[in-house]
Amino acid sequence: MRIFIQASSLLLFTALFYLATYKLPDWLPADVYLRLDPLLGLTAILAGKEIIGRTLWSLMIVGTTLVIGRFFCGYVCPMGVAIDLGHHLFWRRQKISPLKKETIFRKTKYFLLFAFLIAALAGISLSYFMDPLPLLTRFYTFFLYPLAITLINLFLDLMRPIFHALGWMSLSHRHYSQPVYYMAIVTFLILAAIITMSRLTPRFWCRYLCPLGALLSFISPLGLWRRRVSQECNECLKCQKACPMGAVEENPKRTHLAECIQCRTCAEVCPQEAITFPASFAWNKASGHPTSAKGGEYSAIDFSRRGFLYSAGGGLTLAFLADRTPFTPLKGRYQLIRPPGALPETDFLQTCIRCGECMKSCLTNTLQPCFWESGLTGFWTPKMDLRFAPCEQNCNVCGKVCPTQAIRSLPLEEKTNAKVGTAVLRKEMCLVWAQDKLCLICDEICPYNAIVFRTVEGYRRPFVIASRCNGCGFCEQKCPIQGDSAIIVVPSGEIRLKEGSYIKEAQKLQLEFKPDPGDDKFMLEESGFKENLSPAEKTQPKKPKGFL
Repeated sequence: MRIFIQASSLLLFTALFYLATYKLPDWLPADVYLRLDPLLGLTAILAGKEIIGRTLWSLMIVGTTLVIGRFFCGYVCPMGVAIDLGHHLFWRRQKISPLKKETIFRKTKYFLLFAFLIAALAGISLSYFMDPLPLLTRFYTFFLYPLAITLINLFLDLMRPIFHALGWMSLSHRHYSQPVYYMAIVTFLILAAIITMSRLTPRFWCRYLCPLGALLSFISPLGLWRRRVSQECNECLKCQKACPMGAVEENPKRTHLAECIQCRTCAEVCPQEAITFPASFAWNKASGHPTSAKGGEYSAIDFSRRGFLYSAGGGLTLAFLADRTPFTPLKGRYQLIRPPGALPETDFLQTCIRCGECMKSCLTNTLQPCFWESGLTGFWTPKMDLRFAPCEQNCNVCGKVCPTQAIRSLPLEEKTNAKVGTAVLRKEMCLVWAQDKLCLICDEICPYNAIVFRTVEGYRRPFVIASRCNGCGFCEQKCPIQGDSAIIVVPSGEIRLKEGSYIKEAQKLQLEFKPDPGDDKFMLEESGFKENLSPAEKTQPKKPKGFL
């Protein structure tokens, strides 16, 4: 039953990831696993200093853990399923001994948990580095998804002659756009390292490093379902050796409930059938700890006051260094374009969990992960690479799939008015300005007619009307110049609101983002530009736009 539930959970996680596309219906929460993560929700709330509606879904996991125990790690967590699958494929036949000084190693995840929570209180969100759900989602986005598209296209190429011979014209011409992401290899190596750790001991990551597991372990001992060992136990220790979390202590009748993930493996291997998991709850007045009637005493979490102080100090140190790394000066050298609807930068960095959902769902693949462009605090956050691809104006899926609303979920009209920047012409590189060549691409491709031609010294030159440009990037992506574009979008004039209407803000700033069928002359007059023509030039016959 457990394997079936685990497989179903991983399939559901994969299916929701696949459905996070342009056609995602409003009623389907494709980011539901991320919303259910209590560590992500807690750190986002602490860092942002406000309640985020979507993170309250995580209370469902907290509540069920209080009732059942730490079931999430054993049955639901897709990272746990991936680790078990990797162990089954590569090391199931190898004898793996538990680590020496395991108690010391177990404390590591609690150090990490408190360090991340203290850093969040200081306004720096760092849990995304170690939380299993963003880690796996990034792996899916940056590595697995592009690899799957590559394999599908290769299959279609091989089968194309057969499809054509059979008259299946739709399949014979089908081809899927190939997504490409920065840091794909880095993301793959991180997940490969997590899987490989199981070679040292089963579920190494879950036992010693997972901060989400540490958070759940604090409340799991209160669950009603717990391991019981009857008098038939002959202390053969098979249960201790089989337990993937090392929750069975030296005395097999005692259970470290904080580490027990309710997997029932111990009950399956017990030759005496002495182990059960009935619902029970009692309180041992002498010890002051919860206990079961026949299952032995509950072992308290071994985490001292000194350990907590070390964690708090580590968290504050991380928060201090995150904004003062050697890479921080690089922030001023890059003009980052954030997705439409992104919160103001400080709030965005505090709230974004770097899961990669927005990048996967991006219709044009313009959203890419940051490296050092925004310092350590901006690592893995989404940026728009408009030279690579523009922002599709009829798509607003990135806000739909953001579990913490670091990118606000906006209707299309609001998203259109969420100006991300302004196009700027670099005249020294422009074919028209620098070489007097005929080029109309940026003008023709602009969806809002924000690029117009004006006569300068007898030549028609392109100009950008800033009040009509919302930074979509079509001009930058389509510019025929090799290498860097002659027209680039910079964050100047961007609108980033934590709340309120983008439409009203655009109206206040006298911005207008509407397609206009009129010609350039009408646009120029509306924008305050006037053609400086001599009487002789005015009497000459009109030529098509762009010709000298």
